[in-house]
Amino acid sequence: MPENTSGGSSRRKMTRRELSARYDELRRHSAHLRAALYSIGDAVIITNIDGRISLMNPTAERLTGWAEPEALESPIEQIFRIVDEETRAMLESPVARVLREDAVVRLSPRAVLINRNGRAIPIGDTSAPIRTESGDVTGVILIFQDQTSVRTTFHAVQQAREFAENIVATVREPLLVLSRNLRVVSANRAFYQMFHTTPADTLHQHIYEIGNRQWDIPELRRLLEEILPHNAHFDGYEVTHNFEHIGQRTMLLNARRVRHSDEFILLAIEDVTERVRAEQRLHMHLRRLRALRTIDQAIISALDMRAVLDILLDQVTSYLYVDAASILLLDPYAQTLTYAAERGVRSRANQRTTLYTGEGYAGRVVLDRRMLFITDLRESELEPSYAPVLQQEAFVTYCGVPLIAKGQVKGVLELFHRTRLDPDQDWFDFLETLAVQAAIAIDSVILFETMQRSNAQMILAYEATIRGWAHALDLRDRETEGHSQRVTDLTVRLARAAGLSDEQIAHIRRGALLHDIGKLGVPDSILRKPGQLTEEEWAVMRQHPDYAYTMLSPIEYLRPALDIPYSHHERWDGTGYPRGLKGEQIPLAARLFAVADVWDALQSDRPYRARWQREEALDYIRSQAGTHFDPDVVALFLKVIGEAPDDAAP
Repeated sequence: MPENTSGGSSRRKMTRRELSARYDELRRHSAHLRAALYSIGDAVIITNIDGRISLMNPTAERLTGWAEPEALESPIEQIFRIVDEETRAMLESPVARVLREDAVVRLSPRAVLINRNGRAIPIGDTSAPIRTESGDVTGVILIFQDQTSVRTTFHAVQQAREFAENIVATVREPLLVLSRNLRVVSANRAFYQMFHTTPADTLHQHIYEIGNRQWDIPELRRLLEEILPHNAHFDGYEVTHNFEHIGQRTMLLNARRVRHSDEFILLAIEDVTERVRAEQRLHMHLRRLRALRTIDQAIISALDMRAVLDILLDQVTSYLYVDAASILLLDPYAQTLTYAAERGVRSRANQRTTLYTGEGYAGRVVLDRRMLFITDLRESELEPSYAPVLQQEAFVTYCGVPLIAKGQVKGVLELFHRTRLDPDQDWFDFLETLAVQAAIAIDSVILFETMQRSNAQMILAYEATIRGWAHALDLRDRETEGHSQRVTDLTVRLARAAGLSDEQIAHIRRGALLHDIGKLGVPDSILRKPGQLTEEEWAVMRQHPDYAYTMLSPIEYLRPALDIPYSHHERWDGTGYPRGLKGEQIPLAARLFAVADVWDALQSDRPYRARWQREEALDYIRSQAGTHFDPDVVALFLKVIGEAPDDAAP
């Protein structure tokens, strides 16, 4: 073959064998490339420069609904229709755009493939030109994926986020979303409204720097920096703080680390100020009710004025929170006020002070019958009677309340405080209630003391009457003059030795004095007869215990004393009168008296006999034990008068 003589370098022509080998190599390479394209999970479509399809892998067949044999040599627009959710149409095919721009082209993130069956499939798409080694464009490759699950997940996340944002926005309590470094990511409207701040002042700010650092609260720091890092949440931490625009408030803090994420913290803030204040008011009311109950109990058991006044002042200073208090009592006849009790006052000068009605602050309270409240005594003209004490005590606030019961002023309750006191209406209402209770208590004590005096005077009158009756009996029967007092004294000694109470002994003493009062019903001819009585006369004489019962039983005061006048002639063996009682059927008082009565009779001179000798009388008493007298009482009698051995039974 002749040589090529034209310009340029000459090339050796490939032999047929070489061409065949080259072709086989290209075919194998093409097969490998096709196998790779067919095996990948993304859809792949290759077109020539005219936009006709030259390859479509199985994934592309499934998404488009076209089989590769059907689609080969078909224009891309025939089987690959793409729309955009925003524009609803593509102005040109992806192949045309690639060829025009000569670069990689990505579809809109909202691109949708309409397949052969008309089904819309969201896709993500990348298109690029295919070039030869010399750089010539020979076609376009389109790679796209089914974005249905991705976009479904994206929409679900977006909806969940919008839902969460709506919840946060509509919650009535303030909410903050914080980042891990405690900067504000989000805040709801309730937060802005309550704390008078704006998004510009809040978002991206560190929580402690919001609103002139009003959230720089030590307790909040402890919760967020010490507790939350070790726990997924904390609940119900109560924090009281003075906020810039809303004053002192009590907040209930609840925090959560967002689930499946350590990046965010949800901080919920509940204003519980009113609830706390309501609880405090309820607690205060309960404490005040206890104070009133204490005063009521003092009224019920009012026995001593000083004790009642001390209870009143304890309640007043404790529940009205004042430094000092005093009570002055009014003498309604002299119209003077005298200090009866004080609490918290260092000086004792007031205890020696007496005020007339209208004099001093307390005197004005009595005169006007209404409360006097002076917030600052330093701004008031001090009256001469008060000036030294008030200045010495450094009192600032004064309050005086009249104590009125049954329409009458009983005294004045005075309160003092060493700092300015500006109480609310609840304080004044409770003070009025305490004043009413104090007036009732004082009135009750005064009434009780008056009744005690009256009762004492009545008892004295009764006792004087009884002594008068006893003396009259002795005068009527001169033979027994002085007998009643002597036998009474001995009976009381026996009763005391027997261990009887003071009240029982008092009744025994009265009964002993009146033991023969029934003889007032016995005629003088019998009572004062010098000789022995006949049986008929003794029958009359033995009626005097019944006369005593008839005379004394209607008198309630003397009814407990009837045992001796009615039963002192009963005998241990049952042979006595008037009822023939036997043994312990006879009241103890009568058994004690019987021994004392006989002993005194034997030791006294009578017209019809002389007094017995002591030993003779003692022998008689001993001999009557078990017949006339209770043996135990005889033993007690002998011990009392010193005639019994040391080991004798009482």
